[in-house]
Amino acid sequence: AADRSVRIGRGQCLEQYGTSEAYLPVLEAIGRLCREERQLVDVLRRLAPMWLLQMPSLVSASDRQSLSREVLGARRERMLREMGEALEALTADKPLVLILEAVKYLQQAAENAVRRFAYQEAVVLSRRGLEVLAKLPDTPERAQQELWLHITLGVPLIATEGYAAPDVGTVYLRARELCRQAGETPEISQVLWGLWTFYVLRAELGTAREIAEEFLRLAERLPYPGFAMRAHLVMEVTFLHLGEFAPAMEHFETALSLYDPERHLEDAFQYAQNPGVAMRCFASWALWFLGKPDQALDRIQETLTLARELSDPHGLAHALLFAAILHQLRREERLAQEYAEAVLAVASEHGLVMYQAQATIIRGWALIGQGQPEEAIEQMRQGLAAYQVTGCELMRPHFFALLAEALGKARKADEGLGGLKESLEAAQSNGDVSYLAELYRIKGELLLSQVTGRSVSRAAPSGKDVIAAEPPAVGRAQGCFDQSIQIARKQKAKSLELRAVMSVARLYQNQGKREEARDLLAQIYDTFTEGFGTADLREAKALIDGLSEGVRH
Repeated sequence: AADRSVRIGRGQCLEQYGTSEAYLPVLEAIGRLCREERQLVDVLRRLAPMWLLQMPSLVSASDRQSLSREVLGARRERMLREMGEALEALTADKPLVLILEAVKYLQQAAENAVRRFAYQEAVVLSRRGLEVLAKLPDTPERAQQELWLHITLGVPLIATEGYAAPDVGTVYLRARELCRQAGETPEISQVLWGLWTFYVLRAELGTAREIAEEFLRLAERLPYPGFAMRAHLVMEVTFLHLGEFAPAMEHFETALSLYDPERHLEDAFQYAQNPGVAMRCFASWALWFLGKPDQALDRIQETLTLARELSDPHGLAHALLFAAILHQLRREERLAQEYAEAVLAVASEHGLVMYQAQATIIRGWALIGQGQPEEAIEQMRQGLAAYQVTGCELMRPHFFALLAEALGKARKADEGLGGLKESLEAAQSNGDVSYLAELYRIKGELLLSQVTGRSVSRAAPSGKDVIAAEPPAVGRAQGCFDQSIQIARKQKAKSLELRAVMSVARLYQNQGKREEARDLLAQIYDTFTEGFGTADLREAKALIDGLSEGVRH
């Protein structure tokens, strides 16, 4: 019966009717559990009509056409559910070893679905396997199978619900418990990675750092392939969000030296994305913060090339999103919008909800430069709301800084300041401080906008506006700029320091302190060795030249 269930019409049905290889292990398990061929045919008639299409003695010609439509249509989800129910019914009176074998087939089918990027199907199959296991006595064999199922379930859950979704945390916490029971087996790498991503995306960076450091300690004594590479990758990402950009790059360089494109080709199916894509994405951001915007651009282009070669939708969405945000950091609205829209296309096709939300925010930001602040605000709010639904808190301060900037341009400084207050408190409490310097700089600009009545823009307010403003209000704005500079210097974030110094220089310019403004700005500008074509450095050079001309006259 088992041989017949796998053999009948397999090749022709796969070719003609799109029958998925993912289902074959489940059907084989059903075949093994059926006592006779008649029982097998009854089960297959209900579950998988594609296996009956080549059996003319059982199915009429007129029925075959309708059966093929069912296979290709909405019946797929029902088939998956009923396959699991059939397995559960057939295993009710079977020995433990046969039940575990049946569950293993479900897991294999789920893995096949992940490899086809059919994430919803993988979730259904994995959960059905766990439901069957839940009714079995607690044995080491059962625990090992449960561990494998949780690991298999983690990746499609991340794709469909987001890294920080509560279900993701539940799955990996249970997997960690099972790992402790089994000892330090190779699965510990996937489990620690899953737990770390859950906590880092929820912006619980203290816990995420503890897990990353445990990862690194274990890598020193466990010889599992790729373990050390991934340990340095998680340290890279953790340090970046903690605002420690130079250490982040050190871990990136180590991770890159340990990365083998061939050996880690399968990682996208076990860790949701290829590490070669992930590590380069975060390195591109770190380079921009460190004042190397051209190197950052080169690195993200490498990443995009690799992601496109791999053809993994999750990794491609990740790379496109990082490109969109890098162009946002470089203040290149058109390119940021193009990449954000590319993210939306991939994410919509594959149900990648977290990337959809983030890309919506960046696309909204791009509209600010096109003179559409109201539409920008609406899109960014929609994206932030969708992002919150996924459970993600990481980078919310960054995203709200972009919204606050848009609110300032729409002459809604009070509203922007209210949101910034909440974002500043969140960043300082959870450690997500990579954009903290920019939060303070934008706060200073909004404070000036509030007292002058002008919208926030890169151009400085007129001298008359500043002189007429209440000295305490101007002092509070300068205090924010000074705090921004202090944070940026501590983080070695030269790109953010340059922006904050430009804000101070414009303020000094309008207070008549042109020489002091020029010297302050020239000091940071002269430390840059690249990126002179970017908007920030072009504006800084123009401001220095204008201040110098004013000093001479």
